[in-house]
Amino acid sequence: MKLRIPLLFALGLRFAVAASAAAVIIDSGDGTGNVTAPPSDPGWGNVGITNANGLSAVYLGDGWVLTANHVNPGDVWFGGVLYPWVPGASVRLSNPDDSLADLLLFKIADPFPPLSALSIRTTSPPLGTSLVLIGDGRNRGAATTWNGIGGYDWGSGLTKRWGTNTVQIASSFSPPPPNGFGTPIFGSTFDDNGPGHTTHEAQAASGDSGGAAFAGSQLAGIMIGILTYPGQPPETALYGNETAAADLSVYRDEINYWMPEPAGGLWAGAALVAVLARSRRRRLNAPSSPESRRTSDRAR
Repeated sequence: MKLRIPLLFALGLRFAVAASAAAVIIDSGDGTGNVTAPPSDPGWGNVGITNANGLSAVYLGDGWVLTANHVNPGDVWFGGVLYPWVPGASVRLSNPDDSLADLLLFKIADPFPPLSALSIRTTSPPLGTSLVLIGDGRNRGAATTWNGIGGYDWGSGLTKRWGTNTVQIASSFSPPPPNGFGTPIFGSTFDDNGPGHTTHEAQAASGDSGGAAFAGSQLAGIMIGILTYPGQPPETALYGNETAAADLSVYRDEINYWMPEPAGGLWAGAALVAVLARSRRRRLNAPSSPESRRTSDRAR
């Protein structure tokens, strides 16, 4: 049966600090590799961990951090340094129909992390696009089988890690919970073989929410959820599971409205006209605003 049971990575939420960062589950080797920056590093250091709940967040530049809305704003660790959130400086991003997306942009205090600004894709990544996934989710545990489908249990060890995959779910709007994520997404499938299988095949797990999906040198998505089989045992990553990432090309103009263009970047200021009317109605939210403006309850 085709899987279409959406789960949020905040399920089974752990209360963690910097040392509790964790990783995407990878199929290569014994699952413990990829704990340093990948070749042609697209932004390993830009993926951090929120201090309050141990979930992932991505540093865009100029003090701005992007994550899943259900992660919430707060202090963030980058490179072993804790950077405080500026209370009240957060905004939940909007979908094209003005509904609220599961994406949150917030500001941290100066001095900012010594990291390069990230470039966001201007278009949705097409099917077959190579991805590098970086997150702070659960480690890989023992091999397991369920209903003849292989995979792995989620382990207890926690280490920041990267993995690879390809776009196998074309970008489209995912309906609001409980049937989706209320956000335009693209996705990847956790394959054990075949043309979709990559060298460090990766599947997201608890804690990866807010982590990065890079296409080449550009940030293409923010991981917000997983899709599993009906009845699948909890805390498992099975072949055929899917990772859902918010398609940032949809939100690029609104993000650019709130933060300056990175040096050497190609963000088009003229494109802001399309979102200016909507953004003008927005304001920086008080700390409790992202929680109060949710369109549905997010299981923690």
